Order: sequence, then structure tokens, then C-alpha cells
Amino acid sequence: MLVGDYVDPRSGKIEFAEWLPRAEAARINRRPSTKARDESYYRSLVLPTFGAMPIGAIQPSIVQEWISELADNGYAPATIRKAYQLLSRTFDTAIETGLIARSPCRGVRLPSADRSEMRFLSPNEIRQLAEAIEPRFHALVLAGAYSGARFGELAALDVDHFEPDRRTILIERTLSEVNGHIHFGDPKTRAARRKLILPSWLTDVLVAHLDNWPPNDNGLIFTAPGGGALRRSFRTRYWKPAVENAVGEPMRFHDLRHSHVALLIEQGTHPAVIASRLGHTSVRTVLDVYGHLYEGLDRGAADALKSPWDAPDVVAVWSRKRSRGIGLEGP
Repeated sequence: MLVGDYVDPRSGKIEFAEWLPRAEAARINRRPSTKARDESYYRSLVLPTFGAMPIGAIQPSIVQEWISELADNGYAPATIRKAYQLLSRTFDTAIETGLIARSPCRGVRLPSADRSEMRFLSPNEIRQLAEAIEPRFHALVLAGAYSGARFGELAALDVDHFEPDRRTILIERTLSEVNGHIHFGDPKTRAARRKLILPSWLTDVLVAHLDNWPPNDNGLIFTAPGGGALRRSFRTRYWKPAVENAVGEPMRFHDLRHSHVALLIEQGTHPAVIASRLGHTSVRTVLDVYGHLYEGLDRGAADALKSPWDAPDVVAVWSRKRSRGIGLEGP
């Protein structure tokens, strides 16, 4: 109490379900899709376990048991990590408000990220997928794989943000569907607002696409057959059948973004350039998520290093060192 760290234990008697709406109300500038996603995680994964518990009574051991139970029930590591992140954030807000002194989300072991959740298509597989899908979405598949843009970013792209002469698209908004309603919002971060240079052949593909399927008054480049914005039904009506007929499940549209990164890494693109194209704020994100793709490039990098001498000179220098008694095998 003298140093100001005392927290009244009675403050922690509020139940988690009662505290959650107050904690979430403090969050601002969330996109509708993000808010809907978080609510779904809380409702299905967090509240069934913690809803009736007083926040001050929840201990790290209880959180660890919850993590283990989710893993045993077959939830993907990425899903478990996201649910834990939301839980931890709620307790952090309780600490800032003075309801509890410490978060129970400490020292908790989380399942390792499963790289098998990402899939990387080869150029041939990308072509097969693009040819298998409904023709009006042929360009959409190629744009996803060779620009690295997210589905929502491409779905929101209009003709005003496409400059064929400069081979660029400008990502300034994203599209999402929440509870049956279409929302246009800002990209996730400032770095996600970006200008992407396209391969010249992809620019030609987009121009041909617009000739075949001119935009309506909304100006959108990629639209549903009726001319409106793309909705979630795209996945079930067009995407999944094309995947099954071409490359096989599992395959998400977001895996085209992963495939774009793999293609860039394979051709030796610098991580900073990759981060910029993806709209990430840090190169570290690229290295953390895709670092395993750099394995095997080390030998090629070493082989590319040329000696400052001709090969006979290297042998001669090494022979002289050995004769002077400083070789590895002694004088």
C-alpha cells in the first residue's frame, strides 16, 4: 500500500463474462471483420471455460489445462494461439484497470506453430488451379499468387487503383463480409497501404480480364457473376471445386500469398523487399514465418563466393603455409 502496488482482492471477484464486455469496449479502431472474429473466438473457445470464473481466481495452471484441452480436442495450433492471445489481452486490461495484480497468462506453454497449415504451390500448380476455376476468376487466382495481396485486398481493388501503364496496383482498402453485410475498411496497418509492381504478363492478364468482365458502377475489378462484390460464397461455389479438381485439399486462398513468398525466396529476393510487398512492418515477420524456406539457399550462397585467387594459386598458398609448420597436419 505504501508503494502503490496494492490491489484489493475484492476487485478480482468480478466474473470473466461480466468483465469481458467492459474490456472489449476499451478497444477502438477495429474493423467489423476483426470484431466479429474476436467475438467468435470468445464465444466458442474462451467463455465456456472461463465465463463463470472470478478473474482473480484464475491461475496459470487453469490456463495451461485449457490450452491442453483445446489441443486434445484437435484445434489447430494457430487457433489455440489466437484464443490465448485474446484471453491474455483481457487480463492485461484488468491489470491496467487495477482489478488484479498479475495475469494468469504467464509461463504458459503453447503448441508450436504448425507449418503444415501453410501450403506452397509451384508455378505449374498455380496454372492448373487458375485453369480449373470459373473463367471470370482466372485472373483473381493469378493476382493472388503473383502479387501477394490478400483476398480482401483484391476483392476491394477497383479500376481507379490499377495503373496498367505503370504495372501497379494500389492497396488502400480491404473488403470483408460480416453478418451478411459488405464492409470496405482500411488495411490492417500503415505498411499494408502499399503500391505493388506487377509482372508485365500479369498486367496484361488484368487488362484482358477487364475487357471480358467490365466493372459496374462500383468499379471493382473482381466481382461476383451478378456484378456485385465477392462474398463468402466464392469459397464454396468456386474455390473449393477448383481446388479439388486441380491441386487437392487442403488449400486456402491465403496459401496463394504464401506461394508468392516462396517464389520470391526461391529467386533470391531480399527479405526487406518481400516484407514490403506483403505489407508487413518488419522483416522479422518474414524471417519468423518463412525462415525455413531459406534452408538450402546457404549452399548456393557459399558456392557463389569466388576465390580472390585462381584455383592453382589457392593450392600454392596452402602448400606454403603447410611447409612453414602452420598447416592443420603440423609441420
